Amino acid sequence: MKKLPLSLAASSIFLSMLFTPAHETVQAKEMENKANSSTYMVALKKPHTNGKAKEVDTKIESANQLKTYLDKKYSELKTDIVTVNFNYTVSENDDLNRPYDFFIDFNMSLTPYSLSFEYAMRDHLKSIKHQDTAIEDVAKARKQLNDFIEAMAKDVIEKLPNKKILGQDYYSWYLYPNLKMNLRIETNMSWTNYEPISTKHVWVDKPDDYSKNIGATTDPAYNDLERNKYLREYAQLKYNDFKITDFGWRKYLDDFKTFDY
Repeated sequence: MKKLPLSLAASSIFLSMLFTPAHETVQAKEMENKANSSTYMVALKKPHTNGKAKEVDTKIESANQLKTYLDKKYSELKTDIVTVNFNYTVSENDDLNRPYDFFIDFNMSLTPYSLSFEYAMRDHLKSIKHQDTAIEDVAKARKQLNDFIEAMAKDVIEKLPNKKILGQDYYSWYLYPNLKMNLRIETNMSWTNYEPISTKHVWVDKPDDYSKNIGATTDPAYNDLERNKYLREYAQLKYNDFKITDFGWRKYLDDFKTFDY
C-alpha cells in the first residue's frame, strides 16, 4: 500500500512533538493553567472603577451644620509659640438691621494658657530665653494664625457663596460679674465677605506708630475724625446696604468697648 506524503504543516507539528520532551510539555501546560487561574483571581479581587473616586461634598445650609464642619476641620492650630484652640459659636441672622447672614465667633483659647493671642505674643517678646529670636518668632506665629483663619474663611465663603458672613474672635465679660455691671466687649481678627455699597466716608487704617505719635502730629493719617465718621455711618447701614465681595480683613470691626453701667 502506497503511503501518502505528510503536508508541510503536519510534518512540522510531528517533528516538534518528536523533539519536545514529554515532561516539558506537561510542565508548560501546568504553567499556562496557573497563569489563567491567577489572572482570573486578580480579576475577581480588583474592583472595577471608572476614573477617580468621587469626593463627598459637605453640604452646609444651617448654623449647626457650619459649626460641625468648622469643629471637625479647623479646631486647632499649632504655632511655633502657642497652640490655638478654636471653640466655634455660629449663629444665623434674620434681622434686617444687621449686615450678615451668618456670624462665626472663633472663641480662641490658648495652650499654654494666656488671656489672648496678643498677650501671649507680648509675653514671648519679654522672654529672656527667646530674646535673640523673639521678634522673628512672633512675626511667624502671627502669620501662621492669619493664614489659618484666612484659609478657613475662604473655605466657608466657597461653601456659602450667596451668604454674607462675619467672622471674629469675640470676647465679652463683666468687670463685676456678680452684679453684671460694666460690660466689656473686645473683637479681633475680624473678616467679612461683604462691604458697604457706598459710604460718604472712607476708613483709613491706623499707621503702625499711631500710639506713639497721636497728639504729637497733625498728619491726617493720625487723625481719628475720618475713622470715627466712617464707624458712625457704618453703624447706621442695614442688611441691604451691603454687597457680597471676596474675603477681606476688616480692621474697623476690631474694637474694645466699655459699658460702665
